Amino acid sequence: MTADLPTRPGDLPLSAAQRAEQRVQLALWASGESVWEWEAASGLVKVDAAEPTALPFSAVEQGMTLEQLFARAHADDQEALRLAWQLHLRGAHPDIDVSFRIQNDAGHQRWLRVRGRALGRDARGQVERVLGTLKDVTAQREAEDSLRLMAHAFSSTRDAMAVIDPQWTVLEINEALVRLAGEDSGIMPGSDLRQWLKLDDAVLAEVLADGIWRGDRELRCAAGDVPVEVSITAVLASDGQRRCHLVALHDLRERRLSEARLQRMAMVDELTGLPNRLAAQFRIDEALARKEPCFGILFIDLDGFKEINDSYGHDHGDQLLAAVGQRLRAALPEDAVLARWGSDEFLVVLAQGSGDTEVRASAQVVLAALASPFEVGDQAVRITPTIGAVLAPQDGLEFSQLLRKADSAMYAGKERGRNCLVFFDSTLDNDAQRRVRLTSLLRIDTDRNGFRFVAQPKVDAQGRTKGAELLMRWTTEAFGSVSPVEFIPLAEKVGLIQLMGRHAAHAAAQLAAACAELGHALPVAVNLSPKQLLQPGLDGLLLHACRRHGIAPCMLELELTESALVHNMDIVAPMLHRLRGHGFSLALDDFGTGYSSLSYLRHLPFDKVKIDRSFVMDIERDPAATRLLESIVKLCKVLGMRTVAEGVETAQQLAALAAMGVDEFQGYYFARPMPVDDWLALLGRPGEPPPLLPLPDAAG
Repeated sequence: MTADLPTRPGDLPLSAAQRAEQRVQLALWASGESVWEWEAASGLVKVDAAEPTALPFSAVEQGMTLEQLFARAHADDQEALRLAWQLHLRGAHPDIDVSFRIQNDAGHQRWLRVRGRALGRDARGQVERVLGTLKDVTAQREAEDSLRLMAHAFSSTRDAMAVIDPQWTVLEINEALVRLAGEDSGIMPGSDLRQWLKLDDAVLAEVLADGIWRGDRELRCAAGDVPVEVSITAVLASDGQRRCHLVALHDLRERRLSEARLQRMAMVDELTGLPNRLAAQFRIDEALARKEPCFGILFIDLDGFKEINDSYGHDHGDQLLAAVGQRLRAALPEDAVLARWGSDEFLVVLAQGSGDTEVRASAQVVLAALASPFEVGDQAVRITPTIGAVLAPQDGLEFSQLLRKADSAMYAGKERGRNCLVFFDSTLDNDAQRRVRLTSLLRIDTDRNGFRFVAQPKVDAQGRTKGAELLMRWTTEAFGSVSPVEFIPLAEKVGLIQLMGRHAAHAAAQLAAACAELGHALPVAVNLSPKQLLQPGLDGLLLHACRRHGIAPCMLELELTESALVHNMDIVAPMLHRLRGHGFSLALDDFGTGYSSLSYLRHLPFDKVKIDRSFVMDIERDPAATRLLESIVKLCKVLGMRTVAEGVETAQQLAALAAMGVDEFQGYYFARPMPVDDWLALLGRPGEPPPLLPLPDAAG
């Protein structure tokens, strides 16, 4: 029996009917339902709202016709609403239960659910009255829509998903998880997720504390373990009380493959397929960290590769590097790491326990492997390696220290003739430090033209001055006077030679202009570096120097060594013809010390040939050298070229050379290189002829 409802003090006792009515009202209020009624006699729909806010609009309380109510419904819902009403009135449906959208008084769309039933019919079967309930179900519909959307996303997402309870029991899985794990994996509702993922209660504790947990795990699948990224998020169940967890699994196999490819790209040289600099450093750092007792490192530089690369093109140069890598890899031991360090440099890291003997043996393997020629295009070319070697850990405990010392040893090998092995020793460290310091000072002095220039006269057989050669000199505070034999190659190596050549060209033009002011039209010779000949604007630079100092190009004599002509003839030859066309005089320097000299004389526009001092030194004691010199002089005369003998130091040499028909002479017998101001002073005052050389107090 139901207990009586409480009443306020002073209220009269309620009858059973009143108590029943009160319970109905309270039930309606608790459920949010309102009562509506339609009477056929009036044709109006009236609503008795449980509370003022229960309805989305107020007009129904005073009553409105069915047509007015239908007109307030959303256009897409009106037909269904009319049909439900008509079917019930005709007796086709026992009751009305329909949801539709309607606009409230503020113009916002709300969802209403209307339920009802006819209470009586007249003699003709016409409904006289319909009574029912009405409720605003907007929040419920939105929740249902959200739930449907979430369910659709759960089932259709490409990521594998599962819903679990706090005990790791699987409550639901989606199709993506079935596909990932395999239909035979056994993952299904009711199973424990920890059978397939290595997870523990600490993970769930973190989810409870932070609301989410992420990490990488291996998912045990039917076809084997699959790496997955796991994301676990705490959510509330639909009752708002029970807590469950959404587990999302993202397949990492593609990402791992991409990472592996990227790692390989980062550690492998694309051109040769060998490990690259980063991989070599990793191997050495790893060996040092393990404190391996001893292992050797060989630093290999290919001699003359740049000239081959420039001559045959970069594509052929790349083919040569790839071929070198293949030969070295095939020749070296399998446990040796061969890496391309960069450009034409390779690095060999020998196995643990390798010492002096193993390094020498490996170097011999490298030298032998590269001894036979390579096919570059349709040409057979030879290339030699220069090898610097260090032993770790005695030569250093850090990667950078070992490579610096190996580079120093390799550089020493270049100076010792190339195609050899040089071990690092402490004296090389001083040489390396000297090179670094010299390079820094050379950059500074090149930028500010901190060089001085000297002139060495050229004379004819009678000692009359025919011109001078301008020579560059460099003196530093730290190292004193530095020989051109050292600083010119260094300038070429670090890319300073073109700017230094510009300084020399302007100094030569200035000296020629100063000679002209004294009334002497004496050409001044200046040396051109092989790298300058490859400079596209060289002729413009030289013409600018002439214009700036007011001299004709014929007053500059450009001297080139045969080594400048060995490579890049397709660039050098047109440049020489352009220079000759501008009026510059061209001289082939150090004749006889290079290769294919006769072809140069035939095809290139030289005016003079300078005979190397090595021939001059031998004419007094070597009849063969004398006969060879006589042939060279005759050949030059036939080709219309003048000859200049360098390194003349005695009167006997002068007499022999003059008898052969040599045109000009240069050497210590006449004068040593002197400051340009001394040279100008030697020429004398305007209008006076220069004195004959050698001077009486300098001869002999």
